Amino acid sequence: MTPTSDTSTRTGHTTRTGHTAATSATGTAATSRGSDRRPTRRLARRLRRFRRFRRRTAVRVFSLARLVGSVITPFGWAALAATVVALAVGYGLGWLEFAAAGLALAFLLVLSALFLIGRTRFTVALEVPVVRTVVGSPVSGRVVLGSEGRRPLWGARLEVQIGESAVPVQFGAGASSTTEFRIPADARGVVRVGPVRTVRGDPLGLFRRDALWTDTVDVFIHPATVAVPPTSNGFIRDLEGTSTRDLTTDDISFHALREYRPGDDRRHIHWKSTARTGQLTVRQFEETRRSHVVIAFGLAETDFRGADEFELGIGAVASIAVRALRDGRDVTVVTSPPASGDDVDGVREPRLVSTRGRQRLLDELSTLDQGSSGVGLGLVSRLATDRVSGASLVFLVCGSTPTLRDLQSWSLRFPLGVEVVALVCSPEQKPGLQRFGELGVVTLGYLDDLRGSFAGGVS
Repeated sequence: MTPTSDTSTRTGHTTRTGHTAATSATGTAATSRGSDRRPTRRLARRLRRFRRFRRRTAVRVFSLARLVGSVITPFGWAALAATVVALAVGYGLGWLEFAAAGLALAFLLVLSALFLIGRTRFTVALEVPVVRTVVGSPVSGRVVLGSEGRRPLWGARLEVQIGESAVPVQFGAGASSTTEFRIPADARGVVRVGPVRTVRGDPLGLFRRDALWTDTVDVFIHPATVAVPPTSNGFIRDLEGTSTRDLTTDDISFHALREYRPGDDRRHIHWKSTARTGQLTVRQFEETRRSHVVIAFGLAETDFRGADEFELGIGAVASIAVRALRDGRDVTVVTSPPASGDDVDGVREPRLVSTRGRQRLLDELSTLDQGSSGVGLGLVSRLATDRVSGASLVFLVCGSTPTLRDLQSWSLRFPLGVEVVALVCSPEQKPGLQRFGELGVVTLGYLDDLRGSFAGGVS
């Protein structure tokens, strides 16, 4: 019994000891793995912090570089480069003169940069009461300024941009003021007014900082126009409401009676003739002319000889279109689409100038420039025949460069029965009215000659 008991005791002791050893080994391994992970985690956290710090530093450096680049002028960059070179040569080679010059330039840069410090507290309003005018009639605007600061702003000035020039605006500390300015209207176009900006800088022009306070306002300079008579009389005729030789089944001008055909409107059956002849008879009408004025002109350099001819042509286009709108007629204004060089061969559509009211028409005519397209009047007239249908009167507006043969060739592209008139704009030339077959040619030396042409004579 005793040996067995001892063996059992030893066996149990051995088993417990093995379990304890295994547990100790496992705990030691886990502790070792945990100890290995801690430095790795700390390293990962440090790497993440370093990346965040690097990103923040890069953003700050980039913002600082962008700020410096936005306020330093080309002259300031030259001074900065001279400072760096002088200091490098002075301290690198031991030249005291260069070192002194570099320090002086550095001091000058720092002193000039002090003019940018400070805030500008303004309330600024840009007012342009009239945004549409005519060539030769300038308009005015004003800048209403309220200053909330009590101290003068050294090195600061206020200006408003008018086209390509800047007009200074007077202001003082703690005072409100209104500055009137003039918007010239010497030539047709669009004048961009604004923005109003404050400009801060040093007297030497090393630094400059701009701050915008308002938006821009576009002022349209419309072309000059003349009041022309209606186109229903005179040399240029567009007979609105007159009958043609084209027959139709529904109109107001009675022509004759004919036998009924399937598809005819039964409301036009003439019952007396039907009762007398025993066959259905319907009324036949002559088609009444409906007015549709088409004005075509090109923007190519080859269409007009110089700016004077082009401006005279734009004035003629505007005058005729305004007259047609006033008479309540359909009017279509076609011109060259934006294309140049090899793109001209691929043009399939002309540019349509908006005729939804006099104001929109003149606004768009104010934006057109000679030479902005390589598509000439010849191609524009061909595109107009494909794009516009039902034209009754067509004006081809050009300068003195196209020949009579060109004008006749372009006029033949329109259907028969369409009145085609070529307006040849040649400043200071004697006005004239001529007919070459179905083509009417009107020579304009001045815009007022258009009035006489529509009236049937030249004054």
